[in-house]
Amino acid sequence: MLTCMYGFRRLNQPVHDITALSAMSRLHHLYGLLRYLMMLLSGIIFVSGLVLFGLGVWIRYGAASFVQVMGSFSAQLVTISYVCMCLGAILSLLGFIGCYGAWSENRCLILLYFFIVSMMFTAEVTGVIFILVYKDLVEVMIRGASKDSLRMSYMGPTASDPISTAWNTIMVHYKCCGFDNSTDDFKNSVFSANTGLLYPKTCCVDLTSTACDGLDTTQGLIHPKSCITKLINVIRDQSVIFGSTASGICVMELASMMVSVVLFVRLGNTYY
Repeated sequence: MLTCMYGFRRLNQPVHDITALSAMSRLHHLYGLLRYLMMLLSGIIFVSGLVLFGLGVWIRYGAASFVQVMGSFSAQLVTISYVCMCLGAILSLLGFIGCYGAWSENRCLILLYFFIVSMMFTAEVTGVIFILVYKDLVEVMIRGASKDSLRMSYMGPTASDPISTAWNTIMVHYKCCGFDNSTDDFKNSVFSANTGLLYPKTCCVDLTSTACDGLDTTQGLIHPKSCITKLINVIRDQSVIFGSTASGICVMELASMMVSVVLFVRLGNTYY
């Protein structure tokens, strides 16, 4: 009887071994998929960092005209551009760390990646909440600073100071005049007080027209639209890019945090 039972156990032993090997094989494949998933997420974060860095460069250098017309608020925009560039560089470095950590199965790098991503995710969520709460206040401040720069600092088409150059560039490039109310924005302004004109030459539809002399406000001579509309459209276009990038980064960070934790625990079980 004992011999029969012993033989029966020996016959069942290969079945248990095959089942265990099959389970281990599935776990190994799942682990491999997680590694590749973390490398993919880290690569996306790396690219997102480059996009954010490029956005910061655009704010600082490509959108110099917009920054200058903000007047006293321009310093804050310059700071924002540097913040974007720094965050972009950090995200790119973080993406590299995560990708290399997953590829080399380095627990220290994976743990470092998790902590940095967690801190950045928390900071980004806090920043988004802050922006949503104070969005209207910031818009009012930007409008006020921009209009004040036009009325108090704009000197005319021939002036070479940064604010005048920025306003001239915007009015010529976007075919607009003034900030809110076209020629009305120049009333009681420094430009009008110094020149006696109602609007600058950059407001003219045809810059070479002699009829557009700064006094004649006949319809068709000057651009009817104010520049605030153009500025808002450009800012909205960039905001869509920035918002999409930020949302994508947050989703990638959240997913990569979960994957990195699983990989960290899995590697610990493997080694210990």
